Amino acid sequence: MSAPANDSLIRLIVLLGAILLPRLAGAVEHVQVNREGDTQQLSGKVVIEDSVGSMLLETDEGGLWPLQANMIRSRTRDGVPLALLDKDQLADRLLAEMGPAFQVHHSKHYVVVYNTTPVYARWTSSLLERLHKAFLASWKKNDFDVKSPQQPLVVLVFGDKDTYIRHARPELGPGVGNAIGYYSQQTNRIVMYDLTGMQAFRRENRRRGTLHDISALLSRPEAEPLVATIVHEATHQISFNCGLQVRFVDNPAWLVEGLAMYYETPDLSSKRSWSGIGNVNYARWDLFRQNYSAGKVGTLKSLIVDDNRIRNPRTAVDVYAESWAWTYFLLKWHPQEYVAYLKLLAAKPLLRLDDREQRLADFQACFGENLEELQNEFTRRMQRIK
Repeated sequence: MSAPANDSLIRLIVLLGAILLPRLAGAVEHVQVNREGDTQQLSGKVVIEDSVGSMLLETDEGGLWPLQANMIRSRTRDGVPLALLDKDQLADRLLAEMGPAFQVHHSKHYVVVYNTTPVYARWTSSLLERLHKAFLASWKKNDFDVKSPQQPLVVLVFGDKDTYIRHARPELGPGVGNAIGYYSQQTNRIVMYDLTGMQAFRRENRRRGTLHDISALLSRPEAEPLVATIVHEATHQISFNCGLQVRFVDNPAWLVEGLAMYYETPDLSSKRSWSGIGNVNYARWDLFRQNYSAGKVGTLKSLIVDDNRIRNPRTAVDVYAESWAWTYFLLKWHPQEYVAYLKLLAAKPLLRLDDREQRLADFQACFGENLEELQNEFTRRMQRIK
């Protein structure tokens, strides 16, 4: 899942501010914010600001914070332009934030901060690096000018579920226990816990967990959703940092989640539990076929124009399956149109929410106006999947 980018706050900013104005100057502003009774100091560049002082603030860690005007207690500006932190500066900042129980592992594109075993941190970064390389290569083949992220990507790995929940609850709310990991568009971090229980494994067996131990644990069928979760969240993070998607524009939820599911499909026969892109995601496909046979699949139009079904816990799993199926179909048989759709969405203004009519018009501008014809092609082609 991609943690919702505080939709209610975005709606308030859009409604309260008459005009959202981009800020071209790069001077750092120091903003004291009251968030649910707690005072927080944020420093960064104002990316966009409305007429009443609500803003989107970019921090040197890569975070993007939507701040409503009445949350801001004070703000000052200095003459220093914003400079993104490098990997060592990021590591120092994160270790200071997380405390002495945490360590850091660097790889080419990632800073992994963890309080589980070093071997699990290395395994995680190795998986993410392979995904990173394959992800960028796949979009370059589709003529999308993606680029490597401007700064290392941050991954927080907790040693157990309880400490993960305590950390994630302020952002995810009461549903935190249902998410074994997430990507935050606000902090730009992946947050998860050691899904193998490797720390407990090491204690119980009185020896260090090894890469072989992790591979053995994750080669079991019950581990499939665990690997899928890591890749799913990492796909969100790469996508929003390489130019493919843009945070805080009105990205339809089916598209965001469908894209992550397109990449998440595990391969338990691989030593690293994941080895490819665009394979049939049978966990999603089997559910879709079951729902289709039962007449429980929504219309394409409803998927395009309305995020409520995918945000509703009672229907989310079913709509995730629909989102994967349509993403698979469109990328396999309409890749040029899909790329055009991504580019159209990436060019949208920040902090502007489209209405249902605009959502539909955007989709039809890229895939054609005849949704019934597209639906018939979808049914015909997808029936061939075994």
